[in-house]
Amino acid sequence: MNDASNSTTGGATPSLSIRLGDLSDILATCRYFVEVLHMASGSLMNIDATNALQAVSSEIEERLLTVRDRLDEIREELQ
Repeated sequence: MNDASNSTTGGATPSLSIRLGDLSDILATCRYFVEVLHMASGSLMNIDATNALQAVSSEIEERLLTVRDRLDEIREELQ
């Protein structure tokens, strides 16, 4: 039995382009979550905690943007 026969899609696998698009969607969702954390941290009463959470959320945002850019580069190379 091969791997394709175990698939629930009748043996068809999503194209690489579709999978890259899915990854881009996941990254966008993660960026929204990070933005929510950044905004919510502003309501904390402890300025040190607020600053720490906002700094971490900014770093996460930077890395997510870097991953998105790399995915875009891969997608362009595949065309």
